[in-house]
Amino acid sequence: MSIARDISRQTSRQTVTLTANQTAVTVTGGFSSSTVEVYLNGAKLIQGSDYSLNGTTGITLTQGASAGDIIEFSIRNSSNSGLSAVNTSEVVDRSITYAKLSNSTTETDNLRIRVARAWVQFKGNSAGNVGSAKTILDSFNVSSVIDRGTGQYDVNFTTPMPNANYAVTTGGGDTNNFINVRNIYTTHIRLNSREYNNQLQDSALYTAVVYHS
Repeated sequence: MSIARDISRQTSRQTVTLTANQTAVTVTGGFSSSTVEVYLNGAKLIQGSDYSLNGTTGITLTQGASAGDIIEFSIRNSSNSGLSAVNTSEVVDRSITYAKLSNSTTETDNLRIRVARAWVQFKGNSAGNVGSAKTILDSFNVSSVIDRGTGQYDVNFTTPMPNANYAVTTGGGDTNNFINVRNIYTTHIRLNSREYNNQLQDSALYTAVVYHS
């Protein structure tokens, strides 16, 4: 599929080889005074002192040229009607999705495997019984965090992982407890939070981040 692409600001160039004493030079297709730049043998000429415009069709040099001199016109298209076709895959919409990130198996430092597939920050001690949803403060690709008992939580993914061979980092708790991963599934992870004496314990704040290729 293709869409129209504006090429109205593109620049075209023309060159003309001059004869001895030539002063009048024509621009094929014409131009407007604000969109043309003129060069003589690579040196930019100044309108009004080095040349004058012949309407919108050409220029007149102030001094006659030498045989073999080259005039170059640099013409910027300032109209709003220049359109060409471009494949929609080239359109930049400023959004980043998994599909747009490279997934080539030949790239050792693949960008896709560096991006978190899911993450969450939640309150482990928010009100509720076993089976109730814990309060999520913010998240990505996490549909819910479910209470599975004191110090036990299921973090459920909105979009499942391709397989269970992924990495999880956890954080939170307080000075007396810590959280770790008990089980990994394609649809969710189960987390356990324990005190220093190994007893399960709820705490106010936990985080988890999931990475998968």
